[in-house]
Amino acid sequence: MKQELDFQVLFEALPHLVLVLSTGPEFIMLAANEERLRGTNTRREDCIGRSIFEVFGKNPEEQSEFGAGVLRASLERVVQTRAPDRMAITKYDIPRPASEGGGFEVRYWSPLNTPVLNAQGEVVYIIHQTEDVTEQVIEQQRSNSSLKVTDERFRAALLASEAGIFDWYIDEDRLYFDNALQQLFKLPDVLTHNAIERFVDYVHPDDRGQVRLSFAQCAQGRDFVLEFRLHRTATEQWLVCKGKVFRDASGSPSYVTGTCVDISARKQAENTLRELNETLEARVAAEVAERTKAEDALRQAQKMEAVGQLTGGIAHDFNNLLTGIIGSLELMQRRHSMGDCKGDERYINAAVTSAQRAAALTQRLLAFSRRQTLDLKPVDVNQLVASLEDLLSRTTGENIKVITDLSAGLALACMDANQLESALINLIINARDAMPGGGLITISTDSRHIKSEHEAELIGLKEDDYVVLTVSDTGTGMTPEILAKVFEPFYTTKPIGQGTGLGLSMVYGYMKQAKGTVQIVSEPGIGTSVYLYMPCYKGGASTLPGTTTEASPLGSGETVLVVEDESVVRSLIVEVLDELGYQTLEAADAQEAIPLLEGNHEIDLMITDVGLPGMNGRQLADFARLSRPELKVLFATGYAEGSNVSGYLAPNMEIITKPFAIDALANKINAMLKAS
Repeated sequence: MKQELDFQVLFEALPHLVLVLSTGPEFIMLAANEERLRGTNTRREDCIGRSIFEVFGKNPEEQSEFGAGVLRASLERVVQTRAPDRMAITKYDIPRPASEGGGFEVRYWSPLNTPVLNAQGEVVYIIHQTEDVTEQVIEQQRSNSSLKVTDERFRAALLASEAGIFDWYIDEDRLYFDNALQQLFKLPDVLTHNAIERFVDYVHPDDRGQVRLSFAQCAQGRDFVLEFRLHRTATEQWLVCKGKVFRDASGSPSYVTGTCVDISARKQAENTLRELNETLEARVAAEVAERTKAEDALRQAQKMEAVGQLTGGIAHDFNNLLTGIIGSLELMQRRHSMGDCKGDERYINAAVTSAQRAAALTQRLLAFSRRQTLDLKPVDVNQLVASLEDLLSRTTGENIKVITDLSAGLALACMDANQLESALINLIINARDAMPGGGLITISTDSRHIKSEHEAELIGLKEDDYVVLTVSDTGTGMTPEILAKVFEPFYTTKPIGQGTGLGLSMVYGYMKQAKGTVQIVSEPGIGTSVYLYMPCYKGGASTLPGTTTEASPLGSGETVLVVEDESVVRSLIVEVLDELGYQTLEAADAQEAIPLLEGNHEIDLMITDVGLPGMNGRQLADFARLSRPELKVLFATGYAEGSNVSGYLAPNMEIITKPFAIDALANKINAMLKAS
């Protein structure tokens, strides 16, 4: 006959102290065996139906509870993991019966919490089994057991590492610190009743906000890592704290455990390193400033050397030219005073020739300094080269052959045609002089599209389309040392008296002012190639400038207003205009010209210097056109900084560069007045 199992008998026969608990959150005691009741000196009616945390309380003689937070954490782990959880040996004192004198008896327990699952795998009960290990613990304490040694070593290690452990039981509002934290930071063993705020009192006022925030985040279930300073310490003391949140069976944050480490030494080292870095940065900045000062001084010295070289060369050339002019004029003056005009024409020609050479030298200086007034217009480079072939061939002589290699379909270049002609002639002359025994000069044209930023930077241009004019020779070539100096003013390898040294510097000035550039490739014994990069013309259809002019056309009584602050120049222009058949009005500056412009005078053309005192020539022209919108204006300038014609002139405006020939002035005025 099958015998039925009596589970109550089995339950009571278990050798250990056993409780059956609900799954929380109060963990109600549902059943207890007699061994449990006897072992803890409690009655069944005082236990069953109550929370385990209500039944087992604190020994009033002890400073802290038996470890309710640790027990709750274990029970919640069982619910969460559905696996048994063995707790560390726990000290819990048992109350003695009054018949035995009352008070508490010291006992140690080894608890094991085991889940009971239903068919769905859910935890429905927790068996809380406890074994009394008091005798073993006392024996271990007596024999200096390994447990005590390990515990002491652990505590020693924490102290040596200046670290400690804390536990915050959120529901109980209790914050526990181990011995290491108590010793290191002079904290109590436990804080209760608004525990976090009480702990914040130990924190430096400037760091309290972030400490509150971190613990508030823990209460929401988020772990934290935080650095902060302590308050009320003799020296600045820094901690780094790491907190880990554990949850109960319902998933709500239940308690936090973590570590605190003293990082004061690290912070002090960081501050020291930062101070060293700041000192180093200051030293580096001072040294850089000193080096910059030295470099500026060197550049200034080099600049002054270049200026000295430039002014010396100018003085040399101008003194020669002025000697020809002054000498010729003095001879004519002396002969005229004696009534002898014989040979005047020869001296006049000599003075004019010297003056023209002086004007050409001035234009080269302006080109070198990139202050030359350029008339930028569409230029057919192929046509320009072709028109100069005969001249260039005659310039080079019979022992040098000049050939051309012109690219078909070449775009128009945006350039001053006259200056480009001058540049090409200069390059041909240089190539000729580099081949005293004869050779070959090749003039070629091509298109070049610079599309990469790196390539543009190497050449010194912006990304765009360019027309390239190249002059190559088979001459002696140049060494790297000479090549590095070819654009310097008055630098020349020719004998004294055979070159000014302004040729290539002038070409360089033309190209850079026209938004182009010059490149030179040369090798001793092989030859030299000079590349002129000119931007492509991007305007609409335009008539290319012609090359023929009519000489000295006469006026028909038109009225011309001359505004020039230099009295000698003004009187010369007025006299020339009178001889050419024009009516003239004159003014020294804008202040004198404005009443004439506002008056009833009929004015067909205004000739004005660009660099007038006060209101400049362009400003005067703009003012004049307020009342005379159709007025034609001719600007005369010897120095017009940045006055490239393409951006400086408006419709019905032209420009002429000083010094100018009478025929050039007459032709310009006639062309402007006859234009519709």
